Amino acid sequence: MRALYYFLIGIVLFYIDTAIGLVIPMQIGDKSIIFVPHLTLMYLMLICVYRSFGVAMVLATVLGLATDLYYGSFYGLYLFGYILFVVIMDFFFKVFYRDSAMLFLAVLLITLLLEIYIAVIYSILGLISFDFLDFIIFRLLPTFILNFILLILLYPIITKFFRKVQMKIDSKKS
Repeated sequence: MRALYYFLIGIVLFYIDTAIGLVIPMQIGDKSIIFVPHLTLMYLMLICVYRSFGVAMVLATVLGLATDLYYGSFYGLYLFGYILFVVIMDFFFKVFYRDSAMLFLAVLLITLLLEIYIAVIYSILGLISFDFLDFIIFRLLPTFILNFILLILLYPIITKFFRKVQMKIDSKKS
C-alpha cells in the first residue's frame, strides 16, 4: 500500500510539472525565457536517497515512460534520462542523505544535467538548433531558479511524508 503512495505522489508531481510549465512562459523581445519544472525528477532523487534504489528505479521507469508519452517528441528520452540519473544519484550521492545542503546541491545539479542531456540529444537528432549561450541564459538559468524554489517547497513536504510512512522494508540500510 505504501508503494502506491509513492506512485500517486509521483503522478501528482508530474501533473504539477505540466501545469507550472504551461502557466509561466515569459517573452522578452523576440527571446523566450523557458522555465522547465522538474518536480518529478527531484522527487525521484529524494526517493533514491531516502528510500530504496529499487523503488526509485521502478518509479523512474513508470514516470519516465509517462513523461515520454505525454510530451511525445522523442520516446525514451526521459525514460533513459530518469533511469540514468537515478543510478548516478544512487552511486555518487547516497552518502549525503543526512546533509541537506549537499542533497539540495546534488538534486539541483542533476536537474541541470537532465536539461543539458535533453538539449544535447535534441541537438544530435536535429530537432533544435543549439546555441550554448542562449541555452544558458534563456533556459538553464531560469530552470535552475525555478527548480531551486520548487525544491525548497518540495523538500520539507516529502521528507515529512517519508517519516510518516517509514517502514523497515523500504528504508535504507545503515
